[in-house]
Amino acid sequence: MKVVLWIIVVIVFLTAGLFALFNHGIQTDVQIFKQTIEGVSVALVGLICFGFGVFSILLFSLAEEIRLRSRARRLQREIGAMRKEVNALRNLPLAPEILAKQVEEEL
Repeated sequence: MKVVLWIIVVIVFLTAGLFALFNHGIQTDVQIFKQTIEGVSVALVGLICFGFGVFSILLFSLAEEIRLRSRARRLQREIGAMRKEVNALRNLPLAPEILAKQVEEEL
């Protein structure tokens, strides 16, 4: 599965690189928050947008990873508590009342 993921990542980066290469000489005006920047390369704008997309995906993935790890820790603590409880119940001595009830039921 990781091999397929790496192949996809390489294809995406190659596509972005080819886009930048083919649009290297084209200039455009860029408007950001009502400010216009003149004469910016389309390749540069594309690469900046691509980088921003990669950065935002990494940020969202990091948040998801933190959430999943905290859930895994919580579940591991619950499993540990349940194991302790099961071991405590296994090691309980048989109460005389329980034995007496079983003997009465057999008779």
